[in-house]
Amino acid sequence: MHDQDQKAEAENARFKGIVTMYEGMKPKDAARVFDRLEMPVLIEIASQIAPRKMSDILGLMSPEAAERLTVELARRAGGDKSSASAELPKIEGKVVPQKSN
Repeated sequence: MHDQDQKAEAENARFKGIVTMYEGMKPKDAARVFDRLEMPVLIEIASQIAPRKMSDILGLMSPEAAERLTVELARRAGGDKSSASAELPKIEGKVVPQKSN
Protein backbone atom coordinates (compact mmCIF):
# COMPACT_ATOMS: atom_id res chain seq x y z
CA MET A 1 0.00 0.00 0.00
CA HIS A 2 2.89 2.36 0.73
CA ASP A 3 3.97 2.40 -2.94
CA GLN A 4 0.40 3.15 -4.03
CA ASP A 5 0.17 6.03 -1.57
CA GLN A 6 3.40 7.52 -2.93
CA LYS A 7 2.17 7.06 -6.51
CA ALA A 8 -1.15 8.77 -5.72
CA GLU A 9 0.68 11.61 -4.00
CA ALA A 10 2.96 12.08 -7.02
CA GLU A 11 -0.06 12.14 -9.36
CA ASN A 12 -1.82 14.69 -7.16
CA ALA A 13 1.29 16.88 -7.16
CA ARG A 14 1.51 16.72 -10.96
CA PHE A 15 -2.18 17.56 -11.27
CA LYS A 16 -1.80 20.50 -8.89
CA GLY A 17 0.96 21.73 -11.21
CA ILE A 18 -1.48 21.66 -14.15
CA VAL A 19 -4.09 23.58 -12.14
CA THR A 20 -1.48 26.17 -11.12
CA MET A 21 -0.36 26.49 -14.74
CA TYR A 22 -3.92 27.29 -15.91
CA GLU A 23 -4.46 29.71 -13.02
CA GLY A 24 -1.36 31.57 -14.20
CA MET A 25 -2.56 31.89 -17.80
CA LYS A 26 -4.53 34.80 -19.18
CA PRO A 27 -8.24 33.87 -18.90
CA LYS A 28 -8.80 34.16 -22.67
CA ASP A 29 -5.91 31.76 -23.37
CA ALA A 30 -7.14 29.26 -20.80
CA ALA A 31 -10.69 29.56 -22.19
CA ARG A 32 -9.47 28.66 -25.69
CA VAL A 33 -7.91 25.46 -24.36
CA PHE A 34 -10.86 24.65 -22.09
CA ASP A 35 -13.22 24.86 -25.07
CA ARG A 36 -11.36 21.89 -26.58
CA LEU A 37 -10.65 19.70 -23.55
CA GLU A 38 -12.58 16.47 -22.98
CA MET A 39 -15.17 16.89 -20.22
CA PRO A 40 -13.67 14.45 -17.66
CA VAL A 41 -10.32 16.29 -17.81
CA LEU A 42 -11.96 19.71 -17.88
CA ILE A 43 -14.09 18.91 -14.82
CA GLU A 44 -11.07 17.81 -12.79
CA ILE A 45 -9.15 20.98 -13.64
CA ALA A 46 -12.09 23.41 -13.36
CA SER A 47 -13.17 22.03 -9.99
CA GLN A 48 -9.72 22.78 -8.52
CA ILE A 49 -9.08 26.22 -10.01
CA ALA A 50 -9.85 29.16 -7.72
CA PRO A 51 -13.53 30.08 -8.35
CA ARG A 52 -12.71 33.75 -8.99
CA LYS A 53 -10.18 32.78 -11.70
CA MET A 54 -12.52 30.11 -13.10
CA SER A 55 -15.34 32.64 -13.47
CA ASP A 56 -13.11 34.80 -15.69
CA ILE A 57 -12.23 31.77 -17.82
CA LEU A 58 -15.84 30.53 -17.98
CA GLY A 59 -17.00 33.94 -19.21
CA LEU A 60 -14.62 33.71 -22.17
CA MET A 61 -15.36 30.10 -23.14
CA SER A 62 -17.71 29.27 -26.00
CA PRO A 63 -21.33 29.27 -24.74
CA GLU A 64 -21.73 25.55 -25.55
CA ALA A 65 -18.61 24.47 -23.66
CA ALA A 66 -19.39 26.80 -20.74
CA GLU A 67 -22.92 25.38 -20.50
CA ARG A 68 -21.70 21.76 -20.53
CA LEU A 69 -19.09 22.55 -17.89
CA THR A 70 -21.62 24.37 -15.68
CA VAL A 71 -24.04 21.42 -15.85
CA GLU A 72 -21.25 18.99 -14.92
CA LEU A 73 -20.03 21.17 -12.04
CA ALA A 74 -23.61 21.57 -10.75
CA ARG A 75 -24.12 17.81 -10.98
CA ARG A 76 -20.97 17.22 -8.94
CA ALA A 77 -21.95 19.86 -6.39
CA GLY A 78 -25.23 17.99 -5.97
CA GLY A 79 -23.36 14.73 -5.48
CA ASP A 80 -24.81 13.22 -8.67
CA LYS A 81 -22.10 11.75 -10.83
CA SER A 82 -24.51 10.08 -13.28
CA SER A 83 -25.52 11.79 -16.49
CA ALA A 84 -29.15 12.51 -15.63
CA SER A 85 -29.25 15.84 -17.42
CA ALA A 86 -33.01 15.45 -17.95
CA GLU A 87 -33.47 16.23 -14.24
CA LEU A 88 -31.69 19.58 -14.53
CA PRO A 89 -33.78 22.51 -15.72
CA LYS A 90 -32.87 23.92 -19.12
CA ILE A 91 -31.55 27.46 -18.83
CA GLU A 92 -33.35 29.58 -21.39
CA GLY A 93 -32.42 33.07 -22.51
CA LYS A 94 -35.96 34.30 -23.14
CA VAL A 95 -38.71 35.41 -20.79
CA VAL A 96 -42.10 33.77 -21.20
CA PRO A 97 -44.89 36.26 -20.52
CA GLN A 98 -47.42 35.21 -17.86
CA LYS A 99 -51.08 35.02 -18.85
CA SER A 100 -53.29 37.30 -16.81
CA ASN A 101 -56.70 35.99 -15.73
